[in-house]
Amino acid sequence: MERLTSNSDILDLAIIGGGPAGTAAALEASRLGLSAVIWERDRFPRDKVCGEFISSEALPFLQSAIPEAVARGAEILRAEFVSGNGSSRTFCLPRPALGLSRRVLDQELWKACEAAGIEVHEGESVCRVRKIGSGGSQHAGWEIETATGSIRRARVLIVACGRWWTIEGLSSPARQTESQTLGGWVGLKAHLAGVPSRGFVEMYFFRGGYCGLAPVEDGACNLCCLVRRELVRGCRAKAVDDFASWLPQISHLAALENRLRGARQVTEAIATAPVHLSQRQAAQRGALMVGDASGFLDPFTGEGISMGVHSGKLAAQAAAMASSEGFGSERAADIYCQGLKEAVKRSYVVAAMARGLLHGPEWFRGLVTAPLPWVGGYLVRKTRWRGSREANARPSNLG
Repeated sequence: MERLTSNSDILDLAIIGGGPAGTAAALEASRLGLSAVIWERDRFPRDKVCGEFISSEALPFLQSAIPEAVARGAEILRAEFVSGNGSSRTFCLPRPALGLSRRVLDQELWKACEAAGIEVHEGESVCRVRKIGSGGSQHAGWEIETATGSIRRARVLIVACGRWWTIEGLSSPARQTESQTLGGWVGLKAHLAGVPSRGFVEMYFFRGGYCGLAPVEDGACNLCCLVRRELVRGCRAKAVDDFASWLPQISHLAALENRLRGARQVTEAIATAPVHLSQRQAAQRGALMVGDASGFLDPFTGEGISMGVHSGKLAAQAAAMASSEGFGSERAADIYCQGLKEAVKRSYVVAAMARGLLHGPEWFRGLVTAPLPWVGGYLVRKTRWRGSREANARPSNLG
């Protein structure tokens, strides 16, 4: 194998994907004195299917990186669960959370990378990667080729391009067989105006799925749902054109219909499928998988964005540690995998247990959600990122 020679053209870190996980990795790498480059195939601002709920665990980092954007967000103090029979339970969040659209969050994090002097490539996709060298030394690394034909080299590679991607040289989830992608879940979302904010994140559970309603910036609300694929077949056009009317029709939730009465859809509804709720491998051939590339945690936990941010930071820290020890990507992968395992090992187990309870029969869901103030607090505690001092810090005033 070709060796990775030492010269100024070789980067410490190559990052594929410019969402919260990728930009957090780039910003942390810059803070640690590592050279980094980041590619994002889309152009900003761009939308994503996402609950757009940012838990308190991610706020210290975001307040430092993009304080003005955080100040625009909607403060969220409580959570409410509503079952199919209309009964509801609320509980206070341990610390204030934030509602902020992905259009704002992702664009501002990208701008923060630019302002930090990080090499960024917007609207450029990576099509191929190749391992260079062997073993764990700094002479081993990666060659990265983009769709424009540009070729760069780096000691450590981070993949932060979401759940569903194809990159030659890695085993991509999008290359799964058709039998593996049938069924499953579909995610859909749109922004609405005319829904009075209550300072809550509202979760509506029904047979075949659930949806979340959360305030975001500028007085809008984000309506995001995860439904079984069979519920969406044959009615996609209606879902896109009139999302606020379509969702109550398939959920049969009078409480949701009443909440959305008078709402006006202000963004096009977008969808993503298939959605697999599971943990994936943390590293592949020494490449570090961060954010949704390392697994997709149930959205009702509200921890997706936080896990993306923290996993990106952890990957950059692993790269820095491996570099200081005189090793390359394999050592960085070992450090990262161990750290990620410690940080999220409980989250997926607890979320899967909660998923089974919340999607049980209606009478059973009523029993489960009756003690929600305790259950909700337990779910929040047990699905949060562990292993970071920053995650336990109380955020300052949200502004």
